[in-house]
Amino acid sequence: MSLDTAGSLTFDQGAILLLLAVLMAVFALDRFRIELVALAGLAAGFALGLAPAAGVFSGFSNPAVVTVAEILLVIQALARSRIVEHLSTQVTRLVKGEGAALAFLCGVAGALSVFMNNVGALALVLPVAISLSGRLGIPIRRTLMPVSFATLLGGLCSLIGTPANLVVNQARVELLGRPFAFFDLAYVGIPVAVLGILFLIAWAPRQFRFWAPGEPREQGIRQRRLVTEVRIPRPSPFPGQEVSALEAALDARVFALVRDGRHVFGRLGEQRLEPADVLVLELPTDTLEDARAAETLELATVDGPAVANSATVDVVLMPQSIFVGSRVGTLHPLATRGVTVAGVVPQRSRVEGRLADLQLGIGDVLVLSGPEKAIEEVLDEADLLRLSSRPAAAPKEHSLVAVAIFALGVLLAAFSIFPPQIAFGFAVLALSATGSLRLREALQNLNWPILVMLAAMIPLGVAVETTGAARVLSQLLLELVPGREPVLVLGCVLLVAVALTPFVNNVSTAVILSPIAVEVARGASLPAGPFLIAVALGASLDFLTPFGHHNNTLVMGMAGYRFVDFPRLGGPLLLVTFAAGLLGIWLVWL
Repeated sequence: MSLDTAGSLTFDQGAILLLLAVLMAVFALDRFRIELVALAGLAAGFALGLAPAAGVFSGFSNPAVVTVAEILLVIQALARSRIVEHLSTQVTRLVKGEGAALAFLCGVAGALSVFMNNVGALALVLPVAISLSGRLGIPIRRTLMPVSFATLLGGLCSLIGTPANLVVNQARVELLGRPFAFFDLAYVGIPVAVLGILFLIAWAPRQFRFWAPGEPREQGIRQRRLVTEVRIPRPSPFPGQEVSALEAALDARVFALVRDGRHVFGRLGEQRLEPADVLVLELPTDTLEDARAAETLELATVDGPAVANSATVDVVLMPQSIFVGSRVGTLHPLATRGVTVAGVVPQRSRVEGRLADLQLGIGDVLVLSGPEKAIEEVLDEADLLRLSSRPAAAPKEHSLVAVAIFALGVLLAAFSIFPPQIAFGFAVLALSATGSLRLREALQNLNWPILVMLAAMIPLGVAVETTGAARVLSQLLLELVPGREPVLVLGCVLLVAVALTPFVNNVSTAVILSPIAVEVARGASLPAGPFLIAVALGASLDFLTPFGHHNNTLVMGMAGYRFVDFPRLGGPLLLVTFAAGLLGIWLVWL
């Protein structure tokens, strides 16, 4: 298709552009499940005649989708092997000081992200980062955001570093007939990643050096605050006092007062407390522990008083967790095993109703109480990441075998002996045959929302090319670039990708921009490879917001970051990596 004689958009071109604009807006709202949004967009594309019936579900057999699924399966085997934790335990004994700790954590996170997706790399490094930060007395606010950014930087260096790279590679195959080599992106990605990590090591400690008035200097950050329910015991000093007095004494914020099972209304701060009153409140975790130890407060969970002699474990909700979007009172896998939620560290500051009514989101931290074995079962079933260190005596579960098989898969793909989807398919088969991967369980724990979203968006990305919409947008972009200087045209494509990815996930950014980048290259009489690399690079330079990438969302809830913390550290990092990436593509590929 092309422009009609009047120079306006054809129906198909206008329809696909409008559909993608609506999808991007809905993605940015982050109020609906991403896979449902993508499937609805695919259905609309079929209804409008943009995606033919024969190609509607072609995304599910696309090599990019298959490879992402295989990488996610391999990551589960590596996580079970605990190889990262075993190696880190040895290395962390030698790490002294904040600078060395940050260099170690960012280096490991970036290196892992070269060979697996960003979320998987962060999941492996998070327990190590929290343990090392605690051992050295470093607030986790100084380490978790740099580690998250390091995983995004590491993903720039190989085809499997992030699903967006696979999307860009598949676009090159479909549009130009030839793929990138496994490490083609590394010529630009490695210098950008190294420079970015060095910047993080040097700048992050300065950025998070500040503390709020009244906070202890040795902490340097606001204490983590827990939303929980407590009961006023009879011997406590609080009966007879007003709620405002308890808030002042405990640095707490009370959301609700429940007496005899009923909410007490009126001016909450002026209500006088009675024995057995239940308060829904937010307070520092250390303060809660001190109050419980002094028997001035009792912990009340969704199922009643806390069970004696039970384990208490902090866990974080991963993007694919079945608990995302659920309310605390509806977590049936917990109730059936006798595990209760003692409290939640939510990312949302607004709390309505009781703890059971609190809706959970990605990155929220749950404090679970119950039998250790039951908690371990819940972690596997619900895809929760344990933040506390695992027991040192835990079995290795074929750690060396899993790592060797994964390394072999990487080598087969890197030297183009087999395509990535075949190489990692062999790896999954070998891991299953050796017992390193429990395939049935692993398939249940796959990040299906990402896979479905990717498969549904691919046919819409193809429609951008087949309708001629990519050519129209490329012509518009070229008209805005004075003189059509190659580096300026390339910079514009990179800038569009960087501007889009904070609001739309990087996979969608790559799907939408890849055909446009190819048309821009054709219109400027330049090779398409550099422009596709610019799309892959820009889709991963996602440092400005906590919602642009799942990793940023995870660490925001765990470390208590504010929205403005991300542009404060991510803005300078983006300027550095943008300039380095543009220079690298110009020198190596143009």
